[in-house]
Amino acid sequence: MIGSALLASLAMAALFTPGAHADEVVGNADAGAFKITGGGGSGNDVVLGTTNSRTITVKLTASDNSGVKSADFTLYHGSSLSKADAILKPKEAAPVCTANGTSSVCTKHYTIDPRRSLKNSLAGIWTVYVDIKANDGDYVKADGHTTFFMKRYGRLTVNASPEPVAKGRTLTVTGKLSRANWDTHDYRGYTNQRAYLEFRRPGTDYYESLGYTTTNSTGVATAKVTATADRYWRYEFRGTMTTSAVKATGDFVDVR
Repeated sequence: MIGSALLASLAMAALFTPGAHADEVVGNADAGAFKITGGGGSGNDVVLGTTNSRTITVKLTASDNSGVKSADFTLYHGSSLSKADAILKPKEAAPVCTANGTSSVCTKHYTIDPRRSLKNSLAGIWTVYVDIKANDGDYVKADGHTTFFMKRYGRLTVNASPEPVAKGRTLTVTGKLSRANWDTHDYRGYTNQRAYLEFRRPGTDYYESLGYTTTNSTGVATAKVTATADRYWRYEFRGTMTTSAVKATGDFVDVR
């Protein structure tokens, strides 16, 4: 069952024709920039693990040459708002809007608890519905104004061995990629994913890539390299639509 943070009135869905996913624009009203802060990921990504809740701040800029009378937005998961299988419930009954000339910036806050609000099927693309009314009667109703990603938190480990190693010998670098499981509230291996093997030379602050290996059925990545000099070794996972990018902490290997 979806928890309270995602519950919304069923009456809202009844306002829309089933399957409808079209915009209505009358006059000069416009829905502009959409911004999420506090999401824990890059851009507008919202990333959650298995236990800690996250509070995000969402801002929408609306405008019209007559000024904005009201502006609201809804964040949902599904093919359209009328067919949404989850809708984020904000803390506010209505957004707080601050006018600046012909534009208004409208703000809502949401607290998302992965233990109550999420399940694995909700990871991925979420959509933003906007409803803007101008002082002169212009309006915008857009189901699909923009999208953002709700992602499962990724973890990545690394171990290079043997340590120390003789120069010219084979070094085995293993790591495990796992991600938050919102159904079971633990971390499970992420299979069949690219884990990029990287190294850093002592005295530098950047890593160089040697290519990638693919994680196995338990999320383990394994690569073998020739030990030539002291190096820090790590894996990097660059993320998917459902899972956050992550880099392992470098493991130093002394080559003798």
